[in-house]
Amino acid sequence: MIQFVSITSFRIRMAALLKVKRGVYAGVVSEICQAFKNATIEQIRQNRDMILMNNDAVVIKLRMPDKKQKLSKADGYRLIYLVMKQIPLVVLLDIYPKRGPSQQLDIEDNEINRLVMEFITELKAGKLTLHDIKENLKEINKT
Repeated sequence: MIQFVSITSFRIRMAALLKVKRGVYAGVVSEICQAFKNATIEQIRQNRDMILMNNDAVVIKLRMPDKKQKLSKADGYRLIYLVMKQIPLVVLLDIYPKRGPSQQLDIEDNEINRLVMEFITELKAGKLTLHDIKENLKEINKT
């Protein structure tokens, strides 16, 4: 069974997106869940947009549509996640929209490295949060 966990930075960014006026990004949670629904760990690992790879893990930038605003994958969200090679674990690192009031055009390499270091720190400290991908990312507990 694939486990989905998040780091603090991801949860802060998600909360900020959900608070934007007029619910501009209200569909972000369902888009994330839809992206992983019924996917195997192999399918999750084999995304074409690998942006960082080492022996144990791969960091991937997933292009997702924003159906609420009728935006394609090119103009929707970018989900940055880390997937382990040996165990079925997906770590949600960051999410940002390409359009709208909170738009971000890209993510810098140093920011990706910072997010990975945050994951390692929170993993060691037991501060990751486990999510149920079938229940709209409902937080299950801290790991």
